Amino acid sequence: MLDQISRDYAGWVAPIEWHTVSSYPLYNAEGNAKWYAYPPPYQGGYATPWLWVDGRSRGYIYSSWGGYVSNQILIPSDVRLSHVGTSYDPATRTGEVVLECLNGGSTEINAALQVVITEDSLHYTGPNGDPIHNHVCRDYVPDQNGTSVTIPAGAADTVTVAYSLQPSWVEEYVKIVTYLQNMTTQPDSSKPCYQGAIGGVLSFTGVEETKLLAARDLRVQVSPNPCRTGCEFALSGAAAHGARITVYAPDGRLVSSFETAANKATWNRAGIPRGIYLYRVNAGTATAEGKLVVTD
Repeated sequence: MLDQISRDYAGWVAPIEWHTVSSYPLYNAEGNAKWYAYPPPYQGGYATPWLWVDGRSRGYIYSSWGGYVSNQILIPSDVRLSHVGTSYDPATRTGEVVLECLNGGSTEINAALQVVITEDSLHYTGPNGDPIHNHVCRDYVPDQNGTSVTIPAGAADTVTVAYSLQPSWVEEYVKIVTYLQNMTTQPDSSKPCYQGAIGGVLSFTGVEETKLLAARDLRVQVSPNPCRTGCEFALSGAAAHGARITVYAPDGRLVSSFETAANKATWNRAGIPRGIYLYRVNAGTATAEGKLVVTD
């Protein structure tokens, strides 16, 4: 089911599969510790399979999982995570995750950046009969507690975390999953995740990504979001002049493209079906991306 969700929402989800029984070959102690970091969700205990979506317990009924994911995607986030120098050296099988965490909201965020190494296409027939496993947790870096960050409203913090791959892990199947999570258990027993990102480790073999990021060069506010009839894009920052905004469907189809005037632009929803869209703002060498939710 996790594979099906990943296919249905390709580019929208960053899955991690924990194996929590120590006698199983895909067991990971840090993944097990992460599992137990959540309040016990099943009659005071823990059970498998079990799903958490953005840090919220969503149970063991497979048929319900897709709905929980699709509903969560509709909720806008003020947080953006972007790689600004993440690297990987195949010769040494080591690298660094260099991630910028932007808080576009109006309140300070105290959280932990989680960095997880996952691997796909692992062959093992488990008790449920599944012979191949994807998104399997191989390592939390530095551990399941993550790296603590405090991000003031409208500001950003850049976090650097070193990692390495074990010799048995197949590089082409290895991904780096990152997510920013509130580590304090909330009254509803959740540990909310603000945003996540995922990328294949081999995609980071360049010296450094050249993408310039929003907190320093370009900030984008979209209001309202979700929107019904349309919304306004308001740009600020050093690179906010003369920008072009493009809106894409999740399958990559271009929906609309327009330019800003006086650092603002209005997007008219006319003729656009309800759903989730991506926007990209290009201003000189600076870019910013985000999610636009259209409702009826």
